[in-house]
Amino acid sequence: MATSSSQGPEGRRDRDALAAVLWNYAEFDTPEEVDAVFRAQRRLSVGHGLLFFVVTALLPVLHVAWPAWTTTALWGGLTPAFVAATVLYPLFCIVLAASYTMRANRLDEDLLGRARTSGRAWELPGEPAPGDP
Repeated sequence: MATSSSQGPEGRRDRDALAAVLWNYAEFDTPEEVDAVFRAQRRLSVGHGLLFFVVTALLPVLHVAWPAWTTTALWGGLTPAFVAATVLYPLFCIVLAASYTMRANRLDEDLLGRARTSGRAWELPGEPAPGDP
């Protein structure tokens, strides 16, 4: 296997070539852009945090306020409290985490101007992209 001039003897890229790729890729954001992203991310975090707190606090409130919550059998002897605690609440947490992650990533990409998916790996300057002749 022939190594290109940008690769070391083990087939790894030289430090200078990798530094050039990282420097060319680097984006420099203004303090105003960073502040805007911070404020938007904070709003998103507070909203999702409050939703998590309300739903988490709702379970013991239902336990105290609604006696049928722990005494009525729904399916196979399972009570609404048991179903909520073992199935619905973990499912809610997974959906909330996925929603937050996707929205936070999209917000960061939109506000800082990054492409969502470029579909191209980092190339060294002057190297053809994979698949190019």
